[in-house]
Parts: sequence; structure tokens; C-alpha cells
Amino acid sequence: MLVGIYASFLAVWLVILSFRVIALRGNPAFKWFSFGNNNEEGLQRAIRAHGNLTEYAPIFLIIMLIAETNGFQANVLHYYGSTFLIGRLIHGISFGFMKEMLFLRVLGTVLTLVPLLGLSILLVINCFS
Repeated sequence: MLVGIYASFLAVWLVILSFRVIALRGNPAFKWFSFGNNNEEGLQRAIRAHGNLTEYAPIFLIIMLIAETNGFQANVLHYYGSTFLIGRLIHGISFGFMKEMLFLRVLGTVLTLVPLLGLSILLVINCFS
């Protein structure tokens, strides 16, 4: 089941982003992970990077699971899954770990929305054919 691979990678990334938020909130056990943008703005950015992943990943994984159960080819699923994963990684790094890096943030957003929309359109087309 290919969707399980991408769900697992996204879950690990969610844990990493969670650790970052915990560290920036001042937990001494995670102090080592509070490097970089360590102020209120950095905390808010880390919270949004974490929250943003939790907003987009579930719907993408649901759509991907439906596509997989409808017999979509593995290479199609890998294309959309890997593009989405890379987009979430880029967005999370640029938003949760860096100061303002607009280019990477926009790139991560594009690499998130294009596979979400593309796979959704393919699924709709598949349902009507």
C-alpha cells in the first residue's frame, strides 16, 4: 500500500515539527532543538508550520488512498505523493526553522497544492469514465 509510505513519512515530519514547537515553547528537554529563530515570531511560525501540515496532509492522504483503491498506477501515486511530501518538507523548513524565506515558502505551497489539485482532478475524471 503506497499511501502508507507517504503517511509514515508525513507522520515523522509532523513529530519533528512538534518537537520544534515544544522546544520553542521553552521545554528544557528539547532546548537543543530551539536553535535559530528563537523568539515569539519564531514560535508562531513553528506553530503555523506544524498546523499547516495537519491541515493539508489528511485530505491529501484520503484522496491518495481513494486513488490507490481505485487502481491508479504506482508511478502516478509516487509522482503525486513525492511531490506533496517534498512540498511539505520545503514549506515546513522554510516556515518553521528559518526567518522569512518567501521563495521557499511559496515553492513549498505550490508543491503542496499542485499534487492535491492534480490528483483530485484525476480522481474525478476516473469516477466519470
